[in-house]
Amino acid sequence: MTPEARREQHWVKLGIHNEKTLREHIKEIFERHAHQTDVLIDLYKMIPPDWDSIEKIDGYPEAGKDLWRFICDQFIEFGHKYHPKVFKGGIWLNTGFCANSNLDPWEFSFKNCRIIMN
Repeated sequence: MTPEARREQHWVKLGIHNEKTLREHIKEIFERHAHQTDVLIDLYKMIPPDWDSIEKIDGYPEAGKDLWRFICDQFIEFGHKYHPKVFKGGIWLNTGFCANSNLDPWEFSFKNCRIIMN
């Protein structure tokens, strides 16, 4: 099975079927947590189906521009609520995904990362 097919199966299990359900899932991640690090980890876990088998990711996943901006806006709003004394959205800018205008607006990619498995 291809990595894309495995990711699609993983997303079906998460209830992600289209852009709307992807947005809802991302918003739910933010609602579940009170710390930005926990949100970031759950965003990373959302993409690869075999997260628990990953030891390390060299590089950063990429996101289409609309998806990247949506998540960034969520982090800014989250920062106002839970982290008023830190730079809003800073964790996303420093350790989040890279924006890639060559991807579809709501697409993720790990193509420019090296994933090291346990």
